[in-house]
Amino acid sequence: MEETAGTLLAIFRESLEASEVTLDSKFYAMGGDSLLAVRVVNEARANGINLSLRDLLVHQTVRALLQNAAGLQPGEAPDTTAAAPAAGVPAAGGPFSLLTDEDRERLPDSLQDALPASALQTGMLYLCETSQDPHLYHSVEGWKVCAPFDEDRFRAAVQGLTRRHPALRTSFDFGDLSVPAQLVWQQVEPELRVEHAESADQALLQVDDWRSLRSAAPLDWRTAPLVRFLVVTLPDSFHVALSAHHAVLDGWSFSRLAVELVHLYEAGVDPAAAERVAAVNARVQHDFIAAELAAAASAEAAEHWLAQAGDAAGLVRPVAPAHVVDAAERYELDLAADLVGSLSDAARVLGTSLKSVLLAAHASALGAWSGREQDLVTGLVFNTRPESEGSDRASGLFLNTLPVRFATVAGSWADLVRSADQLERTGYAHRHFPQALLTERLGRPAFQVVFNYMHFHAHRDLDEASATPIRGRWRRGKPSFAFHVNVEITGESGQLRIGFDPGFIARPSVEAYARTLHESLVRLAADPAGSTPAAALTAATSAAGERSELTADPDPTQESDQ
Repeated sequence: MEETAGTLLAIFRESLEASEVTLDSKFYAMGGDSLLAVRVVNEARANGINLSLRDLLVHQTVRALLQNAAGLQPGEAPDTTAAAPAAGVPAAGGPFSLLTDEDRERLPDSLQDALPASALQTGMLYLCETSQDPHLYHSVEGWKVCAPFDEDRFRAAVQGLTRRHPALRTSFDFGDLSVPAQLVWQQVEPELRVEHAESADQALLQVDDWRSLRSAAPLDWRTAPLVRFLVVTLPDSFHVALSAHHAVLDGWSFSRLAVELVHLYEAGVDPAAAERVAAVNARVQHDFIAAELAAAASAEAAEHWLAQAGDAAGLVRPVAPAHVVDAAERYELDLAADLVGSLSDAARVLGTSLKSVLLAAHASALGAWSGREQDLVTGLVFNTRPESEGSDRASGLFLNTLPVRFATVAGSWADLVRSADQLERTGYAHRHFPQALLTERLGRPAFQVVFNYMHFHAHRDLDEASATPIRGRWRRGKPSFAFHVNVEITGESGQLRIGFDPGFIARPSVEAYARTLHESLVRLAADPAGSTPAAALTAATSAAGERSELTADPDPTQESDQ
């Protein structure tokens, strides 16, 4: 047991990058999140400790895990979070194992694998077809490399990346099989475009054409690859843009691919760099689809989410919209390092995660902004990566947005933060339940506003491990929710990014919410044991004449961010 404690403690410290972690330090309060939790579980299992995500979520400290979690000793069975397959639901296996014999016979010979598309992928692609928006769910991420460009090395790196990741060789077939399917091809020629710029200003304009999607041709989801690479070169540096359909990559996957691409590029002159590129487990996507199929068949999961959505009136007055959602407008607000640091301190004081602190502030601001303090429902983005070995390194779409209901946003910050923490914990076991099924059973959207917390630790890995200087990372995408709130932590600081459709919500109303959220964050950071300012902020917002006039999303059936 002492050896197990030492190993777990070392894994906690390495993952959290915090040498001060003790046997009684809470993993999430010390900066842990769902993606780091996957990494901890994978590292523990690699060391013969059968830890599960549920163990870590419930017990959090090394001491509590040793005292309460089953399966921590080698040879004992882990307590996995994935539900056992329901009757009629196939278990994940090797390639093609989740399709019927009849469907397998219809597949082309040049495939490496095929499996059902997830509910999220199906919904995204359906909206792409019905919205007539060629760039819906077209996501782009970019960065600048402060070194001369070597085209042969870069092409080799892109080809190596494409061979490694099934998601980069994936297309979709929604007509030839009994279920919507994702097809993984054995070989795909990656699409790389290299442009040259005469000046730094010209390079930025060329990159901005891609960032704004002005020069990006629509991605056809029926044809692989659904990922493109752009390079704009200067004599002593180059810009890289990676664009993809969101149906094959989430935000964490984008960040992991950026790290691997740089390492593979470096391997062209330093073979040791290739050792930093870990193997990819192709089974991860199968395990994810099997978990979703099991959740879709679970009466317990359905009951949980129906109760979260409930019968309470929504935050908005539904109207018959004249157009589909086009959340092309953005509002951004930087979060200073001292504020983020104080919020992280508040999370430690309250014994919970930074994500719970931010979610509580969002709920408080949403209540003040909408004039609603009871039975407040917001969508929350859940990480749905399975516990499969290496799932933190896999590329794909492992997200789900589901409702969480706050009974009240009044009272103390401590109570509200713990409510946020509890809502995520209780929902975590059912996080694979398809949002589309919930919308179908309700006969209406389960929420109108979405909250998403992002902290892509892979960028930190790149900064520490890469010999190639990287600068100016950015990301753009087009969601399908009318009002989507993102808080991203990058290093010591952060940023609030709101995507919205001005046809559904006016910019002044979005700005009013953002100011209210910022005020909530400042108050929470200053006094985490104090009272929420819900009533005062509601009065102030009303007095300013900036109460929201948001209309309902006509078809918010699927995911909207990375």
